[in-house]
Amino acid sequence: MKLLKLFFVIYFAFVLFVIPCFSQNRAEDADADAVASLRRERERTLAFGLHSEISSLIREFIADRDISYNNQLLALFENTRNAQIQRDIIELYTAARSDNLMSRVITLIENREYENRSVIVAGIRYVSEMQGVEANEKLFLELLEDNQRDFRIEAIRALAATGNKRFSQPLMQIYETDDDSAVRLQVLLHIGKLEDPATAQFLRDIITDQDIDRTSRQFAINSLGYIRDADSFDVLVAVYGEDDPLIRIYALAAIAKYDRKEADTIIFEAMRDEVWRIRSTAVTEAGRRRNKDFIQILIYRADRDPVDSIRIAALDSLAEIGGKEAFDYIRSRALDPRTNPGMRRHAFSLAVNRDTTNSIKMIETIFENEPTAANRAFIESLAAELCNVEYPGLAPFFERMLASGSVVIRVAGLRGIRLNRISSLKDKVRAIAEDERQARSVRNHALATLEVL
Repeated sequence: MKLLKLFFVIYFAFVLFVIPCFSQNRAEDADADAVASLRRERERTLAFGLHSEISSLIREFIADRDISYNNQLLALFENTRNAQIQRDIIELYTAARSDNLMSRVITLIENREYENRSVIVAGIRYVSEMQGVEANEKLFLELLEDNQRDFRIEAIRALAATGNKRFSQPLMQIYETDDDSAVRLQVLLHIGKLEDPATAQFLRDIITDQDIDRTSRQFAINSLGYIRDADSFDVLVAVYGEDDPLIRIYALAAIAKYDRKEADTIIFEAMRDEVWRIRSTAVTEAGRRRNKDFIQILIYRADRDPVDSIRIAALDSLAEIGGKEAFDYIRSRALDPRTNPGMRRHAFSLAVNRDTTNSIKMIETIFENEPTAANRAFIESLAAELCNVEYPGLAPFFERMLASGSVVIRVAGLRGIRLNRISSLKDKVRAIAEDERQARSVRNHALATLEVL
């Protein structure tokens, strides 16, 4: 009898504990097999696919900033002669903020005479984005003298973006010696980013010369604003008083870079200007200054301005200033069905990205009350915004999106789960990955999500 009881105890222990563990292990093994299968398929595409197939796959990687196929991508970049694929790979590593491609891109730029011009331009921008210009200073100074105008222009931008004042002299020298007006204009537009007071007089001479073309004056005004030296403020105010509205726009943006009360007064008045481009610039600059004194006039502009782009810009500036008053207004625009769809979608995006915690109720209200059948495209656009938000507290919304009748919304839900690594939804994701009734794109996104959970 005792043996029989012992048998039953062992049996039930097996049923209650061992079998569930075994089932869980089988599920995990199935996940691993599915993920491995997807990985093998992607590796085969990178190795043997048509150029269009490879490019399409890399676009997926860009969307997810995924460089987990690093070895295959580096080999592909080095061996392919397809310019589109090379540009796609450069874009991917830029989006992923990875310098793994740096040495190969530098080699490409060094051998630029034999390479595709558009790939070299993309490569120069990549090196600049990854802050690799100063480490390759000699190469970039050489680019200033290259026969290709595009390369000289990109080198000017890259050197100015470093903020290193030792590049001021070479850039002023290029302005004086280069015969190409487009190259000279790029110097005027970007040299201010070095914030070098030694260039202020050079720029003032151009700004105050009425015989110089308008574009050169505009770009010099732009650069002078970055320097923010005291001697230039009155010059910029005087230029803002000219009749030419295009000159005034640049002068206003330059004035706005000064941390002075007079600048606030000029910006406030400019938000009431009859010239819509000046109003637009003023609205944008008000947000950059993050001055709460601008909130009420920005709300007025968002409500009443006759130009839609200015109304949108007013929302952006309110989000920049932040605070309860600003975001309560932004949420009110997102919730109001009378607001035009573009502005409403923009308000939703600002709220969920910039003030997520306080926007949960807004999200619930919109997704519960909107008639998705009649307005599916709008709801899909909101789902696409929501899935890019890094906030694990959105898990209930992503879970609800998995049950949507819309492929777009289901994919958005999976992307949100993947971005936030919401492991509590792993079983639901697995069920989608195994469901052959699902669209192939949905199942692939489910498998990619399982890979990170």
